[in-house]
Amino acid sequence: MFSPLRRAWRQRALVFALARRELTARYRGGVLGFFWSLLNPLLLLLVYATIFRLVFTPRSDVRPYALFLFAGVLCWGFVSSALLDAAETFRANGPLLRKTTVAPEVFPTMATGARLAHLLLALPILAAAVLVAALTGSIRPGLAALQLPVVLLLLAFLVLGIALLVSVLAVHFGDVRDLLANLLTLAFFLTPVLYPIESVPERYRAVLRLNPFVPFFVGIHESAFFYRAIPAATWAGMAAWTAAALAAGSAVFERLRDSVAEEA
Repeated sequence: MFSPLRRAWRQRALVFALARRELTARYRGGVLGFFWSLLNPLLLLLVYATIFRLVFTPRSDVRPYALFLFAGVLCWGFVSSALLDAAETFRANGPLLRKTTVAPEVFPTMATGARLAHLLLALPILAAAVLVAALTGSIRPGLAALQLPVVLLLLAFLVLGIALLVSVLAVHFGDVRDLLANLLTLAFFLTPVLYPIESVPERYRAVLRLNPFVPFFVGIHESAFFYRAIPAATWAGMAAWTAAALAAGSAVFERLRDSVAEEA
């Protein structure tokens, strides 16, 4: 069932090389180069901090709201950009796929890895913002922050599973990318990125939890903002959705992989 993952792992050196090429190409010709990976999230944080200090009044129980929002949006950016890149990866790399013996699994894995690298490069800005908030007494960081790397690792594998699925479907069905973009927009508002899960009325939370991204963003905010232990049910939800995404993505990819080179 997980053959695509095993093949991608065997060619992990190529995955790293292609991801590095993708990152280099993205910043080629720019004066600041990779510094944009730090500057973009820093500017985003400054915009949020300004808007929610001068324009909007955030919830009294979520302060500083700019930091809460920044943590969620930063991670959501990884999810949405990785999946949209995965939907285009075979068409963008079709010539390379047809002319070499590269395993097709390499390309959606590369798309996920490159976007994960962007997220990891932006995390120092989040850490610096947490430090500033702690020094001003706005928050009190704790050991619960050590949960965040595990949450992000599980989120990366969830995204990889979905990336395998959408990448191979996008080759055969041209509408997948547009459909995916709309679904991601809907999922953004149905995921606790802009709001804590506690703000959702209890009668709607069971429905909200049908969204696979919900436990991950609950975990992100619990570990990177509220500094509380993530509930066991949330860990179980993350593990279950990750396993389901990897299993479904691998199964569909394995079934359709032989026609990828022809259709790309």
